[in-house]
This record gives sequence, C-alpha cells and structure tokens, in this order.
Amino acid sequence: MITRHTVGNALVLHARERISTEARTVALSVDRDPDNDIVILDLQHELPFDIWDTVATELRRQRLRRGIRLVVCGARPETGALAGQWLSDRLGRPVIAPFGRMIPGAAGLLFVHATDLGGWVCYRRGHTPVWQSKRYPVPAWDGAAVDHLTVSSTCAAEPLPGGVWLRESRDEAAVAIHGSHLTATMPCLPDAMPVLVGCPGTAPLRLDDIARFWRGLAPEGREHARFVQYGPVALPEGEQFGQALADLLCCPVRVFAGVPTGRPDGPAMFTVDAGGRPGWQVFAEELGYRPRETLGAKAVTPRILRHRAPPELGEPIGPRVYQYAHDAVVEVIPSGLWLRGPEPPRHADRIRAAPMDPNRARLVVDDPAPAVADRHRELAGDLAARLDPATRGRAAVQPSSVVAPGRPGLSARGIEAGTYRPTTEHAAGPVPAPRVPAALPEPVSVAVAGPPAPSTGGVAADGVAVPAALPDGAGPPGPAPEVAGLQGAGPDTAGLGRVALDAAGPDVAAPDVAGPVLGGGAAWATGPTMTLPVHRPAPAPVRFQRTPGDDARGVRPGPDLDEERAWFRRAFRREIAALTADVADVLAAHPALAGGADAVEYATAVRLYLSAAGDGLDEALRSAAPGGHVPFARCVSAGVRRLPVHRGVAYAGAELTTADLRRIAQRRVLTDWGFTNALAEPPADLPGTVEVLIWSATARRTAAFETGDGVPARVLFLPGTAFTVLEVQEPEAGAPARLLVRELAVEEPPVDGRVRFDALALAALRQHLARRTGPGTPVPAAAARRFTGVPGLC
Repeated sequence: MITRHTVGNALVLHARERISTEARTVALSVDRDPDNDIVILDLQHELPFDIWDTVATELRRQRLRRGIRLVVCGARPETGALAGQWLSDRLGRPVIAPFGRMIPGAAGLLFVHATDLGGWVCYRRGHTPVWQSKRYPVPAWDGAAVDHLTVSSTCAAEPLPGGVWLRESRDEAAVAIHGSHLTATMPCLPDAMPVLVGCPGTAPLRLDDIARFWRGLAPEGREHARFVQYGPVALPEGEQFGQALADLLCCPVRVFAGVPTGRPDGPAMFTVDAGGRPGWQVFAEELGYRPRETLGAKAVTPRILRHRAPPELGEPIGPRVYQYAHDAVVEVIPSGLWLRGPEPPRHADRIRAAPMDPNRARLVVDDPAPAVADRHRELAGDLAARLDPATRGRAAVQPSSVVAPGRPGLSARGIEAGTYRPTTEHAAGPVPAPRVPAALPEPVSVAVAGPPAPSTGGVAADGVAVPAALPDGAGPPGPAPEVAGLQGAGPDTAGLGRVALDAAGPDVAAPDVAGPVLGGGAAWATGPTMTLPVHRPAPAPVRFQRTPGDDARGVRPGPDLDEERAWFRRAFRREIAALTADVADVLAAHPALAGGADAVEYATAVRLYLSAAGDGLDEALRSAAPGGHVPFARCVSAGVRRLPVHRGVAYAGAELTTADLRRIAQRRVLTDWGFTNALAEPPADLPGTVEVLIWSATARRTAAFETGDGVPARVLFLPGTAFTVLEVQEPEAGAPARLLVRELAVEEPPVDGRVRFDALALAALRQHLARRTGPGTPVPAAAARRFTGVPGLC
C-alpha cells in the first residue's frame, strides 16, 4: 500500500508508516519546479513486486497534467532511470529522473553524478531519452561543469554540486574529506561558477594545470567562472593568486575572496586557512584582476567587484565607503577594512593593494599624526568589537605606516610603544602605483566627467579593464570608483556627470560612472578623456546579464525610499535647486504626476536620467554591482512609475550577427536590469543590423520630461522587466533581421499560461509590420545609443 503526503514543494509517496529522514529532508528543501510536479518515491528496504503499478495508479489519481520530476530515495542509483522510463510509458507524461547517484547539495540543490556523465534525463513515451542537466535548479553554467576530467598526472577537475574543483588527484583521503564538506556547505550560485583551486593538506597545484583546464573550458564556463584559492598553489614569489592567474591566462579574471556558504541568493564568503578550516568572513567578496601589459610590468591594483557592508560600518557615502563617525570613514579594501579621514591620502593605492591574509582580517587605521592616530585607534577598537564573531576573532589592527611603509606618518616602533599593537608579520610591502598600459588595437574612448579619481585601475564588472592613472596629489582625492553614483554640474546637461561609451562591443558592459566625493558632498568638475584598451582577438558572442542582488537592483523591493531620497538630495542638491522651477511647471501641467511631497524629487530624477547625466546609469545597473548608481536609479524608477503607460509596439535597434540571434532565440526569456529605452514610433535612422520590436504592456511615456534635444517618442521599461522571445527573423533579401519580443507581466508565471498571450502579441506585431508605412521618426544622434541594444544583454 502506498501512502501520499504533500511535504514542502513535493508529493511524497511512501510504502512504510513514516516518511524517511532522507525523503523528508529533500522534500522540505527542494525548490518548486515551474514546469514539472516534484514526486519523491520513498523506497526503503524490501518492497512488494507490484509497487510500480501501485505508484502509477496513485499518480493517475492525482490527475496531474504537467511533467514529473522524479526523486527516488532509499534505492540503488539505476532505479531512478528504470522508473523514469517505465512511468513515462505508463502515464504518457514526460518524466525527468536521475541517471546516476543523486546527491543532495546545500540549500535544496539536487546533484546527479555517475561515472559516465550522469545527470537529470527526460524520458518520453516513444522518444529517445534526452540529458537535461547535472543540477536542479539548473544554473546558467551547468553544462560547463559536468564531467570528471583528468587534467594531468597529478591533477583532476571534479564537478561539485556548487561548482568545479581543480585538485590533487593522488591523496584520496584528503580529497574525500574536503569533497564531502564542499558538497554539504557550498551553494549552487545561479550566475557564478566557483572554480576551487587546490586541496588543503596536499601538494601545491601547478599553474600549468590551471591553464590546461582553462583552455578546455566551454565559453559559458569562462563567462561565469570565479576562481577560489582553496588549497596550496605554486605561485611566483610575492605574487597574488588572482594576478598570477590573469597573467597566466592572458585575460581578465574574477576571483572570489572566500568560499561561498549559505543560500545561493545571498551567500556568505569565508576565507580558508591552511588546514581547510573556515577563516573570517570577507568584506570584498569578488575581485577583478587584469594581466600585466608586458612581462615584468607593474600590476594594476585589483578591483572590488562585489562587497558586503554590515550595518556596523555606518551610512554609505560613496562606493565601498561608509561614514563611521563625523570625522572618520570606513572603506572596504581587499584585505579587510580601512578606517581613515574623510579624504583618502596620497598613498591610498598602496593600502588598497595590500594582499589578503586568509588567517587575519586587516583593520587598517590611518596614522598621519599622533593625535589623529589616537583618534583612529579608538574608533578601530570600537569597530572591531562590533564585527561578527568569526571576523572579530581574527581581526588584526594595523597602522597604515606598516601596511604601506615608506610614507610620512608615525613609525611602527612609536606606535608599538603605546597601547596600539599592529600585526607586522602579515603587513604588506610597498605596492607600486598602477600604470596605464600602452594602447592595444581597437581602443574604446570613454569620456568621464566628474572629479578625477586617485591613481587606480581594475576590471569592470564585465571583465574589461578600466585603468585610470594620475600622479600622487593630482586632482581632488576620492575613492577608487566601483560603479559609483552619477554627478552633474547644474541645469546645463552638458556639464552633468556622465559616461559616454563609444564603439562599445558586445564584451563592454559596465563602464564606470563618476560619483560623489567623500567627505565633501558632491563635487562637480570635468575629468580627462581616457583611451581604454580592449583586446578582441575574435568577435565575442552575446552575453546575458547577471541577476543582481537586492542591493544592486534599480527598483527597491519595498515602497520605503527614505534612504534613497536622502542620498539623492545630498548628491544632486545643486541640480534639484536649479531644476525645481522647470519641474514644477511640468507637474503643474500634468496634475496626475504631482501627487505626494516627494513628487518634485522623483520628477527631477527622471529629468536627470533623460539628460546626459543618465548616460552611464543603465550600464552600471546591468553590471549587477552595488554602488551610488543604485539609489539614483531607484528614485528614477519611482518617478517613471507615475508616467502614462504605453501599450502596443515599441522599437529599438541592435548590432547582432545571425549566430547571436540564434543564441537569443534559445534563451527564450530575457531580463533587463537597466532601464530599457524604446520608441513608441518607428525610427528613421536607428543604427544597427537588427530591428527589435517589443510588445509593451507597462512601458512609460517620457514626453512630459523630455527637453528640447530629447526624444518625445521615448518609452521606458523599469529595471527588472522580463521579455519573452516570440520570433527571430534572420535577414533576407530586401528585409532586415528582426527580433520580436513581448513584455512579461510581473505576476505572469515564467512559462505556464503564456502561450495564448504570445500568439496574440506575435500576430499583432506581424500585422503592425505589414501595415507600416512612411519614413519613420528621426532620432537625435546623441541619443541613438540609448535605443540600440537587446533587453537582457550586456
């Protein structure tokens, strides 16, 4: 007799009196499958011969119409495959079952492994079984980490539930211990594939093995790879792990500073000590490294691409910088935290380049003079006592004169004589300031208006190098930009903070955006024009946007925007004052937009976004990195929500190859985390080889806030809007290539129930194309690039 119970997101069928612990754990942790009903067969010990007929009868009784994702507990690995085919033939429904041993991973992940590939296989009556994935839920990089590979005589690449592991292949005991730990604790991140390198307690891994693995990695694996130093690696003396990889692979690389743990939507990252034990929870979670220009050249300072900021650090006032006291700020640096004055000193790059110690979190304090050192020492002690226990127990307070020796300030001996005890055995030596590499073929010009940043450099969120070198003391000091907030210079939009990216290829996704200068409010100045080298050995395929965390989204989950409005008033106080009269006239002419005390601020944010001040905002949002651009975008979104809705056809253009179009068609659903700009009228001369037609349901018309050189026919889709691909029309004689998409409603399921709407939208778009006449509406050249691109692509 079979008993059924619904547990969590699964239907559990069990033959015993009680559900087994294994089956209950899986049922309570597994995520809902949008396409299939999850059925867990709890088969324990000896079972009657007619058990499968009973299971089929019970499933028919449920009158389920979707496919089945079958999980078998308490049976041999081959049982799942046999049961999947048998049930599919008997029920006439697709059944996805594990081929191999199913291994529950962290946070509800179901990982299937076998000697011969292994994975989730779809069985259909009368069809050949089709391999689907290695993991469920399926990450974007799943196909790149499938097989167990022999990299060399001493190294193997082993797929893990949460990534892939490059490790020593001769010490089976150590590998088994650490492999079990990683399987149970490391979550499967949807858009990042951790590549763990090395195994604690074994021989150092050779760089040649890493290069060999990289050469065989599929493109989607390279795109999502995040290296993690998990064990010993044979590195050149004095070289950082990430820099050695960038130089070895001759391309920008991304490195996780710790091993992810916890939930995939918000993992914590901890360092790993020599014994494989968790260390401290890192603040700079993801770092970008770019290769040296030439052999022996100075390395560019690593760039922080993602970081965490506990509330103890204070209010954010700039990229990775927080107001800890009225006279001191805390900056997140790769090796820990830096407590300093509001203005960064000339030696800032040396502090930011200090290498991370997995055993100790640096708490660097500035010590330019005895009185200042005492004050910073007092604040550092307070901050250290408020950190989480794992980090607090490994925090090492160090003066900047020790971390960056050779600069004016208190000597290490003078400080040690007092109550201040720096940890010198892990102090970094002098780190030379980065330099701008010589230009490579195909330079990309980026005009950055705003305060010039101190000498810095790094890798933008998409892996493109963004160096900026200035001599010590040149220009007003400021933090090294991550993806900072926008700035402006008054009502004249030509002077507002902007990032104009010209001739950007598909691999250029997230240029930097100038932001407020710390400690002095917003400073409005004009910066130099830089030429950034971008090496493209071959045309890169289209790249899809990563899903950002809550702290990097342009639309806040809740209605409370008090923090964002406060940031906007502080950063754009001059613009708000200068535009108040114009905005008030617009609101008076459109009473529907004027509701609420915050209407003027939100309307001003929309006006600024539509001007040159907003040129870099969408690229920054699509980088999935937090920063000053986020509160600005949220204020813009609040204002855009109040604008009138456009329902019907909207137009954009794109520069895509036929191969790009086919890859987009396979993606099916595209989500744009920036504002999607489109036109409510057919354009006359929009650049690009592909015409993009969007069936809009909620886009907003911006005509009320467009200026004289604006685009009255513009419509905006809010950040986070999803679009489903309806049809791809490849170019033919006399007809351009076309991409037809439909906006998905927020409450609409990702897959179920949208076929009817797809058919209606596709018919309407085709009919519109057939009836379209006339030359179209011209688009100003300065604004054309806003309308060139496909939603969801970088």
